[in-house]
Amino acid sequence: MHQKNDDFKRIQTQTYQQNEKASESMRTSDIDMLLNRVDQLLQANAPDQALKLISNSKIKTPWLKNATAVCQLRLGNPQVAIEIYRSLLVNGGIFLRADAPVVFKINFAVALLLDKNLPGFYNALFDVKEEEHPSIPKLKAAVKNWRQQLTLWQKLQLICGNHPHAPLELGFAPGDLR
Repeated sequence: MHQKNDDFKRIQTQTYQQNEKASESMRTSDIDMLLNRVDQLLQANAPDQALKLISNSKIKTPWLKNATAVCQLRLGNPQVAIEIYRSLLVNGGIFLRADAPVVFKINFAVALLLDKNLPGFYNALFDVKEEEHPSIPKLKAAVKNWRQQLTLWQKLQLICGNHPHAPLELGFAPGDLR
C-alpha cells in the first residue's frame, strides 16, 4: 500500500515538475516575444506605444522593468527610470547588486547621466568596469566628447562638483533592452 502511494506521489511530482518547466518555457517565450515587439517599437521611435504594450502585459519580470525604464529614458523621464533601476539594482544602500545583468547597470548609469547626476553616473559606470557591453564605449565617448566641448569656466564648475549648464548629447538613443 505504501509503495503505491509513494509511486503515485513520485508520478505526481514528476508531472508537476514537467508542467512547471513547460509553463516556464512558454513564459520565457512570451517574454522574448514581448521584448522583441518592444524593441521594434523603440527602433521605430515609438517609446510611448512600447510603454503601453508593456503596461497591458500581465507578465512581470525584471526584463520588462528594464524595458519600461528604457521607454522612460527615451521619453525624457530619467527620474522615473532611476526609480525603476533602484528597485532592480540597489542592494540595501548604495551598492549595486552584483548578480544584476550588466545592461541594467548601464541603463541606470545613463539615467543618472541624463538626470545630470555625474557622480552617480561615474559610480554606476565604475561598477561595470570589468564587464563588457557594446554601450560602454559609446557612453564613454559621448561623455568624453561633452567634456572636451566645455568652456574653461564649465570645466571648473565640473571640478567643483557642479553640473555645468551644457547640454549633453549622447549621439544614440538612451537605454538598451539586452
